[in-house]
Amino acid sequence: MSVPKEKLYELIEEMNELEISEIIDFTEYINNKRQKLLDEAFNNVPETDEPLTEDELKSMGESKKSGSISYKDM
Repeated sequence: MSVPKEKLYELIEEMNELEISEIIDFTEYINNKRQKLLDEAFNNVPETDEPLTEDELKSMGESKKSGSISYKDM
């Protein structure tokens, strides 16, 4: 167990039920806020629609020639 969690557990042991309830509410708030920020970041990522470069096309062709298989086919 890491040291910060041990400290947190010690503090929780000293709290009354109301304080523990408030800590739970605050922890849920932090988790929801983090999830909302992640969702917004992923939903607002611009989609790149750039044509492949000659090097990328060449690499793809070499991959097909070498007998590589797609991760989907594994």
